[in-house]
Amino acid sequence: MAQHKQTAHEFIQSTFSPQIAVLCSNDAELLCQKNNLSFVQLVQPFCRLKTEAHIKDPNNVQHNVQHLRISMVDMNCQIPPAAAAKKLMNDAVNSEQQVMAEGSRGNVISVGDYDLQLSSSTPWFEAYRECFLQTLPPSDHEFLKHCLACIFVVSSNHTDPLAMLQTLSSSQQQQQSQFPNKLPHWFCPNILKYYVLVHDVVEAEASKAEAVYQSMKSSFGHQSCHLLQINSRSLTTVETMKMDTSLPDPWGQFLNKPIDVGEGVDYDAGGSSGADDSMFPTRLDEGAPETNNHVLDTNSHSDEGIDGLGSVTNSVMDHPLALSDESPLQSPTLEYSSDYQGSTSSLNSVQSAMSKSSSFNMQNKGQFPGHGMCLTASDQDRIRIFIHEFAVRALIPWAERQMRTLNDMLMSRTGLRKSLFGTAKKLFGGNPSKTSQAANTATTVVYSKDAPELQMRRLADIAFLFQLYDFAYQTYHTAKRDFNNDNAWLHFAGALEMASLAIFMQGSQGQRAYPDHYMESAITTYLQSCKNIPYAVRATLVSTEALKSRGKYKEAATQFIKMMSEESDLRSALLLEQAAHCFINMRNSMVRKYSFHMILAGHRFSKAGQRKHALRAYSQALQIYKGKGWSLAEDHINFTIGRQSHNLKQLENATAAFKHLLTEDSKQTAMQQNAFLREYLFVYRQLLVQESEETGLQSNTLPELPLPVLDSNATKVIVGSRPLIPQGDTIYATGVWFEDSDMPSWRWKKLEELLVLDANGGTLPLLHRPSLQLFTDGTDNKFSPVSYMKEPITIELYLVNPLKVALTLTDVTLLWSFLPNICSHEKPQLITNEQMVTAKNNLADEIVHGQVVKEIILQGNDRLPVQMTLTPQQMGELRIYGITYNLGSASTTFMAPSQGPSGPLGGAVMGSKASYVSTVYVRGKQKIEVQGPRLNTKKEEMASKVYGPDRRLDLTIHEQMPLLEVSFVDFPKTLLCGEVHPVTVHFTNTGSSPLHKLKVASSNPKCFVIGQNISNEHSSSVYNVTDKSSDSISVNCDLKVKRVIDIEIPGGILHSKSTMGIQLWIRGNDIGGNHQVDFLFYYELAENPQKRKYRILRHNVLVNTAESLSVRAVAQKACKNSKELTSTGQFLISCEMENLSQQQLGRVYVSEIRIKQISCASSRWTIDTLTSHSQKEVCIGSREMLQVCLKASMLQKEKVSNCDVTFTDLTLHDGKILSGRTPCLDFYQRSRVKLKPLEDEASQTQTPSQILAPKEKVDQFESLNSAIQLGMSLIILWQAHVVDSDGTERVCVGQHHVTVEKPDSIFTSYPYMQPPRESGPIQFIKEEVTEEEKKPDFEVLTQLVSYSLQHKTELDNCFSKCRLCCAQVTLVLHNEADSDVTVLVDTSKAQHRLNEYPDTGQTAESPAGGFSWMSQTLKQLKLLAKQTEKILLSVTFSKPGVYNINNIAVFVSYQDDSAEMTLQKQTKPSVITIRDVAS
Repeated sequence: MAQHKQTAHEFIQSTFSPQIAVLCSNDAELLCQKNNLSFVQLVQPFCRLKTEAHIKDPNNVQHNVQHLRISMVDMNCQIPPAAAAKKLMNDAVNSEQQVMAEGSRGNVISVGDYDLQLSSSTPWFEAYRECFLQTLPPSDHEFLKHCLACIFVVSSNHTDPLAMLQTLSSSQQQQQSQFPNKLPHWFCPNILKYYVLVHDVVEAEASKAEAVYQSMKSSFGHQSCHLLQINSRSLTTVETMKMDTSLPDPWGQFLNKPIDVGEGVDYDAGGSSGADDSMFPTRLDEGAPETNNHVLDTNSHSDEGIDGLGSVTNSVMDHPLALSDESPLQSPTLEYSSDYQGSTSSLNSVQSAMSKSSSFNMQNKGQFPGHGMCLTASDQDRIRIFIHEFAVRALIPWAERQMRTLNDMLMSRTGLRKSLFGTAKKLFGGNPSKTSQAANTATTVVYSKDAPELQMRRLADIAFLFQLYDFAYQTYHTAKRDFNNDNAWLHFAGALEMASLAIFMQGSQGQRAYPDHYMESAITTYLQSCKNIPYAVRATLVSTEALKSRGKYKEAATQFIKMMSEESDLRSALLLEQAAHCFINMRNSMVRKYSFHMILAGHRFSKAGQRKHALRAYSQALQIYKGKGWSLAEDHINFTIGRQSHNLKQLENATAAFKHLLTEDSKQTAMQQNAFLREYLFVYRQLLVQESEETGLQSNTLPELPLPVLDSNATKVIVGSRPLIPQGDTIYATGVWFEDSDMPSWRWKKLEELLVLDANGGTLPLLHRPSLQLFTDGTDNKFSPVSYMKEPITIELYLVNPLKVALTLTDVTLLWSFLPNICSHEKPQLITNEQMVTAKNNLADEIVHGQVVKEIILQGNDRLPVQMTLTPQQMGELRIYGITYNLGSASTTFMAPSQGPSGPLGGAVMGSKASYVSTVYVRGKQKIEVQGPRLNTKKEEMASKVYGPDRRLDLTIHEQMPLLEVSFVDFPKTLLCGEVHPVTVHFTNTGSSPLHKLKVASSNPKCFVIGQNISNEHSSSVYNVTDKSSDSISVNCDLKVKRVIDIEIPGGILHSKSTMGIQLWIRGNDIGGNHQVDFLFYYELAENPQKRKYRILRHNVLVNTAESLSVRAVAQKACKNSKELTSTGQFLISCEMENLSQQQLGRVYVSEIRIKQISCASSRWTIDTLTSHSQKEVCIGSREMLQVCLKASMLQKEKVSNCDVTFTDLTLHDGKILSGRTPCLDFYQRSRVKLKPLEDEASQTQTPSQILAPKEKVDQFESLNSAIQLGMSLIILWQAHVVDSDGTERVCVGQHHVTVEKPDSIFTSYPYMQPPRESGPIQFIKEEVTEEEKKPDFEVLTQLVSYSLQHKTELDNCFSKCRLCCAQVTLVLHNEADSDVTVLVDTSKAQHRLNEYPDTGQTAESPAGGFSWMSQTLKQLKLLAKQTEKILLSVTFSKPGVYNINNIAVFVSYQDDSAEMTLQKQTKPSVITIRDVAS
């Protein structure tokens, strides 16, 4: 809450103090002017009594008078007219501004969530209030401003002082009697007259002064005269003291301060903000503004007085805060009293007339800048004594006599009536003291000067002036009733006003509560009935002070707001501001009401031309609305602050205010935002011009711009060149680019780790860190990126336009600083490219070559990535800290020259006064400030927000390194499943240093094969074809696939600018779809092998595979006839091939697949065809199927090595393909390998990183498992006719692999994806797990021994002679396993075991009438590994028929314990026919 210098009691006492007129002779004035003061000004600081005085009321009761203040006025000074009064009040308000100490936050209070910085005082309001009360003309309805006495002053230097005093007294008497309407007004006819003789101690004679003084006492009485001695200091002494500024100046606070009319106030602009509002319309439009926006038309506004006289003739701008035309306070005309009514003197004449009461002209001879320079401390004490004697010995006794006289006169007229006014009406009969007339709108009753009602008011006023508040209240209260009965509303309102003040001034001694309803009624009567706004304002000023002192801030605010009107913008602004302070000072502060009324006050300040106060009011209101979601209100406040700051030439504040209008949360329309942007650019450009004129053009520091918003943390940095664009059928390694930030980086880190392991012999260096080329907010940026000389560094910035309008950026460059590495003891100099103009900077451009983006159009609400490149030319430390650009709006005609703008800061030529909506743009910068990840490991870091370092923009530049460029010729984008395609790879060293140790690692090494013979020339054929019909060949194949592959370089070193080529074959994945393959190339610097420096190059390719051929194969044991007794088995292989491609328009499909060759790769088996096929028969059309039957035979070798693989080829077409050569052999090896996931690769112990074929666990069951293992792979080599989406045909070749692992199972060419196994429920209690005994698979146990029955197929028997037919059967048993087994043959219960294999489809034959085995029913024997054994059995038949005698149960055990035996799987049926023949 703003505090005032005076308390409420002091303010009311000062407002209603006894008025004393002063009439000085010219010689006395000249004597006082030696102190640069008039006589009234000379005594003014001493007009308050320091001691207590005493006065008696009409009842002869003595009262104390506390600190009586006397108001001295010059008798010749006139009340200024409306225009002059308005100027005085504007000057008074403008001269008092808020002054805040440097570094101080002012009066900061906390209200709820707000910390408000408020004004500790409002001196401008006090200055306005004082000036308003001084210029308020007196009225006939009261006597508070009427002069009680007149002091006549004459100098002792006068030739005849007594005659001069008589002349002055006669002049006063003549003015009072002949010109009663002329100011000043007098309290009564017999006023107090006091005579003062001023004596100059230095220049005048003391004896003469004393003689004159004695004559004065004899002539006028000793109580009415005084000798005042002043000017005890000579002018010579003053000359030596004039430079002393430490002397006290008690007159300074009472004199008018000099007014700075240069800024802050516009005179005679009652309805304007001081500047032409067309320059800054409330609703900014897109039209062209006027060119003379800053010219002030002082004739376009009417004068405005203290009373709101005169209507505003200019059109008020359409403003959201403009008041309604229906305000009850609007009063187009107001008639004043006759004493000042009709005054039409100009402002200059009024100033001339007021010169006597103002500071003396400093150009007069013999005067000095200070006040009271000729007065000593004794002189000041004499002045105090003079005031005290005048008040105590003359004025107070005169007041006592006047009160007694008035009281006796009134009492004599009242008689016994209690109502004095009612008795007076009867005594004078028919109320002769008043005359009813419709004089004006203020009242309907006019009293004569000697009317009892006015005498009673005169008595009450003099009692109030001399602090007899209780007696004054009684008198006011009596007069109030009489005025009300007579409908004398002006007198009634005045009596109500003073009655309430009389009670308030009694303070705690009074018996009554403050009747604030009295004052409310008085103000309402002044406004509505009397139409007297000035006295309503005076009543409001004193009433609100009384209310605030009693804590009634809400009522005080209501009264302030009630006085708001369109007549006086200045008065409305000041009262609204005081109402706002009342709201904030309530017990429960109303913060938003405070801010709203401060905005209203700021608007009225602006209309009154008080720009500084308007700016202050809006700035204080902004504290509440800022950041609270009131975006439109906040925009209005910021816009007004910017406007007022610009008018006051506070360009820095204006720029900051307009900057807040350009935010992401702005809800303005696009047109409004565009206008805000243009205005911001215009003001900001003026600020930059001003700063450049102050500091000169030597400063190269660019200003920071608010637009567009720079998303610093999204900044990406790439060290290295941009990937080359494909040319024809040649594509280049993809490298690293900004889109790769979304790809998982762990794969590249793992591949790099495997390459480093391979290069370092299986161990990682101790300080190994993965190589990073792309740095984002998701990478580890603790270490500075490393780049190399003459290699580009690309930065991707994200520019965000928060506005709805487009922005234009031109000449966009990166800002950097460079610290070179110099091999000297001198400290290197930091070099930067930051400069105010866009001219070429030769030194910076030689060190770092930077890219300049000529123009960027950033659309509204757009987020645009911008890529810029720097190429360092020296070693050192490079730091990128921002961007610089020219900012303009898209609708502006942008004319940025190539060598810099016409002015140092851009924009139009500063010599011309161009409009701000034309070619306005500003050159500035924005800093890139990246923030590291938040640390959350330590307790201190968890408790607070601590962020780690982020050095992605602090680069270290090293010496040049070799730079590898990899290109692929004819790399396919689309392959068929299994298609093999040749690709030529070229390696070029584009760097300046040689390289060696070229390696490549891949995430999927199964899909490609690298030729070992490096040659730039290669055959167009994929496979090696021969016409010779050679036998099968054996190849030593250990089934290993290296994930890291060494690439041989001719000579071991690839020199600078050299190129080499290799052959590469790529095979389509067996599963259709998109497949990603990562290649990571590794190479090292060859010049300095001691310091191992390596570089890597990425290549990521996405291959789309389309469905082609599907192969399914199953192996079954071949049936043996009774003559085949050898142990070598044979298998029938049924191979089914299907063309899965389906003909569709607009898509690739396979029209025909031709099977060229079927090869078998096995260490034990060879294949042969069972039938011959023509070339036409082996062609498979779309969605067709081909069935091929093959016979597999055991290789006739005594000892077969597991490392030797025999390739047997069955050619179905012309020419034999060498399946045991590259690339067919390599892809076969890769098909047999099961890759471990890349993340499961070991990091240290494997040397080199290899992927071995999966081996069976070495356990005791390996020899048993060999019983059903075949180990046979079929390679299907094919040729396909492909129709592309555009209708063109091409021919491609490929191969499919099917591994037949065991008989009676179907195997396919595409991998079988096992569904993920569901994990069991989570157990929180650990259970004891009993380790189960490991056993071989049940499938193996049932096929350890194969058996067959050998017998005759037909037998003849005469059942009439021999009831039983006997036959001999040989049971042949063969051990398929590589270990010894125990066999048990059981023929006793064979019939009951037939149903143990219900899936075989066999049905048990009823034993009744069948056959039965004879002789030994159980026989046990032991078979060695691969041993064949025969057992003779006998079977008998009881009747003729066809019998399947293969119902023998064979049990096998691989352990010595024969209790655990497994029934072997039955083989094929063994049928015998029994015929009955006649004897």
